[in-house]
Amino acid sequence: MTDPCQVFLPLFVLGCAVATGVTQANSTDVGDAGSTEVRACKCMEYWECVSSGGHPYAYCQYSTKVCCFVDPRARAVGILPRPPKVDNCGRKGVENRRDGVSQAGEWPWHVAVLEKQNDIYVCGGTLVDEYWVLTAAHCVDDYPDPRPLKVRLGEHDVQTVAEPYPYEELDVSHVVMHPAFDNTSLAHDIALVQMAQPAKRRPHINTVCMPEKGLTKLMVEDKAARCFITGWGKQREGGGHATVLKEIRLPLWNDADCLLALRRHFGANFHLSDSSLCAGAAGQDACEGDGGGPLVCERNTIWYEVGVVSFGVGCGRPGMPGVYTRVEDYRDWIHEVILNS
Repeated sequence: MTDPCQVFLPLFVLGCAVATGVTQANSTDVGDAGSTEVRACKCMEYWECVSSGGHPYAYCQYSTKVCCFVDPRARAVGILPRPPKVDNCGRKGVENRRDGVSQAGEWPWHVAVLEKQNDIYVCGGTLVDEYWVLTAAHCVDDYPDPRPLKVRLGEHDVQTVAEPYPYEELDVSHVVMHPAFDNTSLAHDIALVQMAQPAKRRPHINTVCMPEKGLTKLMVEDKAARCFITGWGKQREGGGHATVLKEIRLPLWNDADCLLALRRHFGANFHLSDSSLCAGAAGQDACEGDGGGPLVCERNTIWYEVGVVSFGVGCGRPGMPGVYTRVEDYRDWIHEVILNS
């Protein structure tokens, strides 16, 4: 197994130095240096220890894993407040220099929701917590029984398994759609998918951050904002699906301009949900197959999911934005579902 300190060297070099400064541990009951107190520790990967709010004590015997003290009240939840030193959500991987094509591990929160039988692709989604994936309600509306579903994490090129990092698959145990979801208007088009086992952080698997209050407005007003959608959907209207996870940078729209553009297509009586967000430009848009995936924006090198791909008119048509569910408006609901499960 690869040494986790080598994998995460740029982020955790100080922590690795601290961990190697103590002797190896062969027991799950060890005491702090200079103290007679004995506490239980658990052998785990270094990054897993730190990301769960723990404190590495020593390397476990004959292993690159560390003996980790973890507060029993601590939980590795990507969207919950943590001290900055252990809050690793929204950390993007190395960027690709090819426009429109992502690098392996570049967007570590992007997941695929699949049917187990024949690996049929259902929708995109976003890892927001060790157990939970955020997606669109229209994606899972036909699955009152979640057992046929699974989640694939860390996928990049769907045509090969010869990748730098292998994907991981976890069964789905529960689907929670927003109670106000309307499958006609697609209002409140948001859902949470619970995995049967927790996802483990890897170089190519990690959580996105939830947007703080007011962040979406700032991104809309900032014409230089770096916002991207990712997915394996069609590369253009009428074209073929992407086999390598695509990335598209696109501008955000203000609500008034978006409503005006959509009414030119749907008619003067069209109503846009207050919890919708619009984005896109000619040739810059989500397309068929991208539903449920994330619209993320960068702020101070951290990436936040501001939208969930919901619907659109064609793909990348001039003057026609795509419509996303505004994640910021559902923070409280997301927290409530996760914490009460």
